[in-house]
Amino acid sequence: MKSSIYHYYTEKDIKKEYKFWDTQLVPKFSENISNKLGPIKNEIKEEDIPKQPEELPEKDMEWVLIDINKEGELEKIYNFLIKNYYEDKDFIEQYSLDFLKWQFSPIENNPHKNILLSIQKNGKIIAFFSGLPLKLSVYGKEILTYNISFLCIDINYRNKRLAEYMFKEMFRRTYLEKVFQNIFVSKLLIPRPFAECTYYYAEVKSAIKKFKINKKKSFNKFRLMEKKDVKGVCKLISNSQKKFKIYSIFSEEEIEHWFIPIKDVIYSFVKEDKNNIITDFTSFYVINAKIDGINEKWCYIYFNIVTSITSEKLFENSLILAEQCGIDYYIGNSINNYENILKKYKFNSNLEDGDLSENHKYYFNNFICPETECKDISLILI
Repeated sequence: MKSSIYHYYTEKDIKKEYKFWDTQLVPKFSENISNKLGPIKNEIKEEDIPKQPEELPEKDMEWVLIDINKEGELEKIYNFLIKNYYEDKDFIEQYSLDFLKWQFSPIENNPHKNILLSIQKNGKIIAFFSGLPLKLSVYGKEILTYNISFLCIDINYRNKRLAEYMFKEMFRRTYLEKVFQNIFVSKLLIPRPFAECTYYYAEVKSAIKKFKINKKKSFNKFRLMEKKDVKGVCKLISNSQKKFKIYSIFSEEEIEHWFIPIKDVIYSFVKEDKNNIITDFTSFYVINAKIDGINEKWCYIYFNIVTSITSEKLFENSLILAEQCGIDYYIGNSINNYENILKKYKFNSNLEDGDLSENHKYYFNNFICPETECKDISLILI
């Protein structure tokens, strides 16, 4: 019987052969995993981890770790992603240099390093991948993972199966870091997602006008987050996360790194009570977009938390703040129990457009957990 998260796919899709993923530490579609929780392989011994990367398909290709502290290296990643991340030239999401610096800079006091892995040919990047350490709680079990993201391959080399090489090499390097689980998101259906989310979007000014949001009456004295707020925000997020079955765990250093505002990259706002205790929080990150040659700013919901006002009131405040930050489109997904509010405010979704392939699937490597509804997950993977 098909699980609920596979209801957009046929039995044929699910039963087809996955030559690469059938060799990896991922659960198979044929397995009954409803009562399973934990690593597929409990221990990966150091002697079982290859000492060297797998040989690449062409002799002049080489593995190169990128150090963004070296002059010009971040710019190389930026230029590569701009040229190759999207094939549709009429629609391009553009990660700014500041955005990539925010993503890839190491977090203070984190013992596990960021892994920025590339395949290069004659000094030119032809494939890129990042792995960032991330601590999770999964059904009460704390695990350390690497969040694998920003997979991008040069358009001219996509027939070389480089993605398979990249995944295997990233797994190898995280195992050497003694981190034996990985997590990633993909639109592709492979064995085996533990969750699937839908994205919702609306034009900011139109949403404010459509729902007659009174910018003066609706606004609840939110202000930009400051460094002095780190401890309070960390406590607020930590308490809120515990109601979910799967959620990210943040240290105060991580809260400072991921949520202190950076213009046109990340915006976080707090609301305090009369005793200066932070009671409510909204945040969104910003990506530049170009549609049919027109430049726009899009924001994606990061974390929203309410304790003193309604979810509707927080959402209206977040839209007002987004407009103040010059945002054109406001985007969220069904993770973090945001779906009901996004539907209530009649945001568009890829489902309404009939594009089921745009749903994002969440995957673990070397870990099995039950299939989980989005409303029970508080985990944003960029």
